[in-house]
Amino acid sequence: MAINTSRNIAAEERRSQALQMKVAGATYAQIAESTGVSIAQAYKDIKKRLGEVRKDDHEAVEQEWHLQMTRLERLLLRWWPLAIGTDDDMAELGTNQSLKIMSQMNRIGGLEPDKPLIQFNTLVTDGTTTFADLLREATTPIPIVEGTTNGHAG
Repeated sequence: MAINTSRNIAAEERRSQALQMKVAGATYAQIAESTGVSIAQAYKDIKKRLGEVRKDDHEAVEQEWHLQMTRLERLLLRWWPLAIGTDDDMAELGTNQSLKIMSQMNRIGGLEPDKPLIQFNTLVTDGTTTFADLLREATTPIPIVEGTTNGHAG
């Protein structure tokens, strides 16, 4: 068990304050400024506190989730009509904003994984091969030859 030093206690208090501010609607930048840390640290503080809360208080986490989803749904309702409208410039703006909001909804809803599902390895080529060439090669069917199985003698 960790020893509660004054530094640890101060960090715990900061995390609690950060979470309270987030629930109240503050941005990470506002939280960072108020607690005297970077924006990245404010995000980490909230994530850590939510992880701790998640273990102890499922109801509080569920309330936070519903609050965030409600906020995002309200924002999406604001941008969606522009995204599907007839003005091309406004449709582009509305679409971009809607996609950002939906991505955040997917992330907090658990639909978007923390890590990519597909890993791309770096390929060493002669410098003239493009990604499109590699895709074309990968999707070209292997010709079937009489007396073979899947292109191999068998």
